Amino acid sequence: MKILTLNDRKNVIEQNSYLVIDNDICILIDAGISLDELKKYTKKLDAVLLTHAHYDHILFLNEIEVFFNCPVYVSKIDEKALYSSKLNLAIIFGKVFKFNTNLENLETFEDNEIIKFGNLAMTCLLTPGHTAGSSCFLIDNNLFSGDTLFADTVGRTDLPTSSRLEQKSSLKRLDSLNFNNLYPGHGRASTRAEQNENIKFWLLVN
Repeated sequence: MKILTLNDRKNVIEQNSYLVIDNDICILIDAGISLDELKKYTKKLDAVLLTHAHYDHILFLNEIEVFFNCPVYVSKIDEKALYSSKLNLAIIFGKVFKFNTNLENLETFEDNEIIKFGNLAMTCLLTPGHTAGSSCFLIDNNLFSGDTLFADTVGRTDLPTSSRLEQKSSLKRLDSLNFNNLYPGHGRASTRAEQNENIKFWLLVN
């Protein structure tokens, strides 16, 4: 399995999207990269998985979904934020964010649901706190943590649908998981071992 970290200068928040490639299966985690940039790395896409529905993570979702005609997965709780400029924070950037067309291939998932494409299995973990429906994806020993957990810090909890109390519960959950590599929604990748102290610290202060 190969994991590519993708960034796009058109996304001013420097969001990380990830391309997960396993044989002929190709999955995109978060849609913060433009279609033109994405096509430099792949000619097919089997699915898009969204860690949450904030503007920087869904910025190019519409054009990607239409071009590749692939399913898009988001937690049921965060589904409504896709269509709300207030909930997806587009309004903070002076934008009223609307998709050009309806998301025809939208699917929702529940906690602990396993999504499979070929031999690639993705466990969906609800980790509320940053948003009510924030999620992480566990693929083999790799945790794609969105804005729940970063290298050396955690996601903000002062935004619509955020909750410090739920974030603490989510961090406890992540602390109990077995994973080797951490791929967050912003900043550098890290490892489970490197982030042990980070998680313990935020469990104490939250």
